[in-house]
Amino acid sequence: MTQDIQTLELAKLYERQGYVKEALETYTVLDDREPSIETRAGLDRMEKRMEKKEPSVSPDSPLSQVFEKWVKLLVLQHRVDTMKKMAAQRLSV
Repeated sequence: MTQDIQTLELAKLYERQGYVKEALETYTVLDDREPSIETRAGLDRMEKRMEKKEPSVSPDSPLSQVFEKWVKLLVLQHRVDTMKKMAAQRLSV
């Protein structure tokens, strides 16, 4: 990533979204460029998360895609069940 566009706001955004590697890289560049308490704290947080090997799940990860499809199927199944009940009630009247 170009160092010109790396800002503290971008590092925090990466951190909030779970992109640990990108946040760590951005905090490192910022700390090298102009050390501050905030960038050091961000570096410490990201290093701890990397040590714990917390998974960083992106919206494009296969797990996220499968989960999204599963939720959509659950919603569709609920709609089908509701329509079947309504049809059964209408036929029984």
